Amino acid sequence: MKQNTVVIGLTGQTGAGKSTVGESLLRRGAAWVDADLIAHDVADNEKVCLADLALEFTIDILNVDGTLNRKKLADIVFHDKAKLRRLNEIIFPYIIRAIEAELARLRAEGHHYIVLDAPTLFESGCDRYCDVIISVVADEQLRLQRILGRDGLTHEEAEARIQAQHRESYYVRRSDFVIENNDTVDTLCLKVAEVMSRIETGERPRQQRQAEEAQQEARH
Repeated sequence: MKQNTVVIGLTGQTGAGKSTVGESLLRRGAAWVDADLIAHDVADNEKVCLADLALEFTIDILNVDGTLNRKKLADIVFHDKAKLRRLNEIIFPYIIRAIEAELARLRAEGHHYIVLDAPTLFESGCDRYCDVIISVVADEQLRLQRILGRDGLTHEEAEARIQAQHRESYYVRRSDFVIENNDTVDTLCLKVAEVMSRIETGERPRQQRQAEEAQQEARH
């Protein structure tokens, strides 16, 4: 297993442009772990997890063939933060095990950079697997427009998804680098290139910040 693998956590607000940042990182040769795809696989193939979800949110979240109806589940959890937290409590352990296995496989293959793309990177605790974290944020109205154009949701549904997420400050406190995507795709790609240049030189602002905070606490 190579010891110089760098795991880059990629997260951010819905509609901020995380997928575009991810595509830019892929073009730079990074390996990829997609937490959303893993979550879908878990919901489709982990029968115990699916049963737990049905017990918590009723069998109304199931299709007639017994598979998960993701839209019905989303309609429930994105209008109630307590239910969203409960969903995460049920499904995160299954997702984390799968992520751990995929990271181990890619490390063994000798990849230098692995991107862990996870919308709930911090909430799931998967940030502990990351050497560096990039968060993508954007203005709320711009994110709303992107979601409406991308997902085919109603205005109310899109608003509910935005309100269910954290504010920008949440990501700023927890990340090494925050990329604001309020401009063109070309501008965004330039920002990604700048961040990757800083990562390649070994810059780790989060670790430095945590060390400074620990020193301050020790003085007191």
